[in-house]
Amino acid sequence: MPALVLKHINQSNPTIRNAIMEKFVAVVFENDDAAFKGETALRGLHATGELAVYAAAVIGKDLDGKVEVKKVEDEGPLGTALGLVIGGMVGVLAGPLAVASGAAIAGSAAAASAAASGMAVGSMTGGLFGVYRDLWVAGIDSAMLDEVSVELLPGKSCVVASVDEVWTSPLDVKMGEAGGVVFRKPRIDSIDEQYAADMAELDREIAELKDEWKQSSDETKQAIHDKIDAAKSKANAAMEKILDRIDELDSQTEARLEAIDEQIATAKENTRQKFETRKAEIQVDYKERKSKLDASMALAKEALT
Repeated sequence: MPALVLKHINQSNPTIRNAIMEKFVAVVFENDDAAFKGETALRGLHATGELAVYAAAVIGKDLDGKVEVKKVEDEGPLGTALGLVIGGMVGVLAGPLAVASGAAIAGSAAAASAAASGMAVGSMTGGLFGVYRDLWVAGIDSAMLDEVSVELLPGKSCVVASVDEVWTSPLDVKMGEAGGVVFRKPRIDSIDEQYAADMAELDREIAELKDEWKQSSDETKQAIHDKIDAAKSKANAAMEKILDRIDELDSQTEARLEAIDEQIATAKENTRQKFETRKAEIQVDYKERKSKLDASMALAKEALT
């Protein structure tokens, strides 16, 4: 039996929210065949209620170092989100020259799906900076990809997945049987907090400009008015992004809860109880995030008055 190697990437930032406990998992295998077997085993763990697989795919690096998607399936909003991760991941693992040219991810079905929805534009046009920004939006820490890139040598393949596991041993054992090197790290969903901070700052800026306009001379009023219009244009654009994020949050939360319900229906008693707890945590986390986005929307509307 091949030796199992585990790479647990620690999260030391105390401000990170881990209520959902969704994890990004990457498992590196010696070749495509082993990776396909590993992906099947991962799906089997979902089927038996050992963990929840939100979305998964297989990528590989050929002997020339070219990285491409080997297998990906449409899995709704969570699959689209993983498509963004895969697109960025392929770009990073292929190197900065491939990212800059867009060649690394041009043939990726997952990246193409993400790009079609407007999610991967940074990856396609912004070079390496855009790739890392997209990965940050998707909640993936670049340090983990650095670890994966060291292991994913030419000729090897990798299963990437978004999962929710209440025990780590089922995944470790199954992937170890197939000779996998396991990397895992909690997804970090910080985009909602960023929207709130940006909108609060923009609202403050507009309020100060309005106050400045009231106290300014006739010669400077027009210039200040132009600044106010420009800031309101930013607020309007931000409001559209927040509305899109609310729709995304709704659809992804619904998909997560459906996946958890599947596990509750099939899991053993002790595991089922943990999934029931996880479901409640997801619901609480959703309400908190939705409340924050609603507050950001209120600030945007206030800024536009």
